[in-house]
Formats: sequence, structure tokens, C-alpha cells
Amino acid sequence: MRLGLASTKELARKPKQILVCRTDALGDAILTLPVCIALKKAFPQARISMLVSAYTHEALSGQPGPDQVMVYDAKGRHAGWRGLARLKREIVEQSFDTALLVFPDLRVSWAIFHAKVARRIGTGRRLWSCLYNLKVKHSRARAERHEADYNLDLVRIMEVEAELIPPRMVVETRVQAWAKKYYQRAGRKPGDKLIILHPGGRGSSANWLPSNYASLTRLLMCQYGFRVLLTGSRKEQNLLADVAKQSGTQPLVLSEPVDLKQLAALIAQASVFVSGNTGPMHLAAGLGIPTVSLFPAQGVTGPVRWHPLGKRGVVLTSPDVNKKSGGEEYAGLSGIKPMQVAEKVKELVGKHQAK
Repeated sequence: MRLGLASTKELARKPKQILVCRTDALGDAILTLPVCIALKKAFPQARISMLVSAYTHEALSGQPGPDQVMVYDAKGRHAGWRGLARLKREIVEQSFDTALLVFPDLRVSWAIFHAKVARRIGTGRRLWSCLYNLKVKHSRARAERHEADYNLDLVRIMEVEAELIPPRMVVETRVQAWAKKYYQRAGRKPGDKLIILHPGGRGSSANWLPSNYASLTRLLMCQYGFRVLLTGSRKEQNLLADVAKQSGTQPLVLSEPVDLKQLAALIAQASVFVSGNTGPMHLAAGLGIPTVSLFPAQGVTGPVRWHPLGKRGVVLTSPDVNKKSGGEEYAGLSGIKPMQVAEKVKELVGKHQAK
């Protein structure tokens, strides 16, 4: 057999060692968990591994679906040609017979090809699609379906009826205990209804202006009596401080560095989570926390493709999206008003209490 090629007999065999590759952002990785769930249902005897970025590994590790979660450290141990060779060796050592390139990263695709994985599944729209021997043809840019459903096309090409089952994410007991102590130190009382606002993002999708998050904070705290926690990354501390200052109130602000497991534990104890189209939004949905999500009405980053999975989310849309010239951040969604969001939050808290 020539390098990278597989016989018809090999492709006909049921997979035993499957690698699912999604090495980009947090939300994308979470929306790939249904692929692992579908594969486990179709091939219960197979071992399902997931290859994710170093950043998302801590959030995906221990979640339902994959039997193990491997790290692709593009800036560390897998950097450069030596790192790529190391990644290839790691794949060979695991004896994978099937790989699904849900995110078709060129370097990962190269490593899987040269590791002689027999069944290599990816999309057929890139120059390096020649590295795959089962190719899915669809255009995600049209945003006609949900991202998780597009992901499942890579399972369906194996002649499997893959149903979209939203992931039910879990938080480890020890991290739950850490979050409980965090809220106790912050002065949260047992009866407080906590609303988490996540005003930041990576700039790839439209989001609200800080002034809108500030107005929402004021409404939630002063008019409805809720506690508010502002969350964000280390790089977003100035943004969180700005929102808190503009609100004229004293919300809790996540100022200490936390990992994604700790962030998940904090979110898991909230009544409602509010944000734009972000990875933590999908994390909240996976944890079963009601969400209010802010989206442009349509387009590649719109709600058709990216709305949070599950039945506990409310999506608010705005046709008004304006990108800041010369910058990576997006401002807009001015068609969505803080009072609209506050009312939806109150409604979800009421439903949450009723249950």
C-alpha cells in the first residue's frame, strides 16, 4: 500500500480507534462533542479520542463523548517541523484507523496522512483536501444549518445516521467546591439569584457596546435585585472594569485568573448567562444554564449556525452591526436594548425557579 492510501477492504472495516480533530476555539470544540456522542452510539466498541488545542483541553477533558482528550500544542511541543514529527509519532502510537478533521488544520492533516491513518475524513474545499480519502462537500459560509449539524456530516459520510444530541457537560466535584468558596468569599448569599454577564469575546463576531452591558448591569441589580458577575479573560480586565464603572453599581468582577474548568464551575452556579456569540456561551448551554444570547440577525456568525444548543436559551437579534474600522473588535447590535435583555433574564429566572 502506498503512503496515505487505504484499500477498499480497510475502509469497509468498522473503526476501532477513532480520532476527532477540532483544534480551534472553545465554542467550536464544544460543538464537536456531538460528533463523539454519535460515533460512540454507532460504534460502541470503538475508542473515541479527541484532539483539541492546548487552550480548550481543560474544558473538554472529562466531558461525555470522548474516551480521551489529546492536546495539539501548536505553539509549544508541536511547533515547527520537529513538533509536527512528534505529533505524527503520537498518532502512530495510538494506532488510529479513522480520523475526522472537523477543523481541517493543514498541519494536523499532514500528520494524520503521514501517520498512515487508513480512513481520513475531511471537507473537500481546500487545497490540502487531497490528504483525505473521504470528503464532505458542504459550504458552512452559507450558514444554512447549525455548526454542530455540519460537523455531523463527517460522521454521516461513514453511512451512519448521526442525530444531533446536545452535549450534557459536567463539572468535577473538586472544582464545584472551589466555585462555592469563591462565591462565599465574594459575599454571595444562598438566596441570591446570580446573573453572569460576559461582555468580551475574541472579536470574530458582533457584540454589544460596553455601555449596553453597563446599563444591563444597573437594571439587573437595581430594578430586579439580582447579583451580577462580570466574567472575562486576563486581557479583558479593562473592559470589565469599564462596564462596572459605567454601571454605577458594584457588580462582582472576575479579576483573578481562572482556567476553563473553574470558569465552568462558576457558570454552573448561575441562574442565567448573558453574552454575545462566545465560547463561554456554548459552555453555559452545555452545562444546562439558561442563556440570553445576542446575535446579528443573519450571516456567517448569525444564530442559525451558532445559537446555543438545548432548550434553555433565548436568542435576541439585531440587523444593526457595525465593525470598528481598523480594529479587531466589533461593536454593534444596537437594535437590542438593555431593557429587552433584562426582561428576558427575569423571565428565565422565573422559569428556573418554577423547576
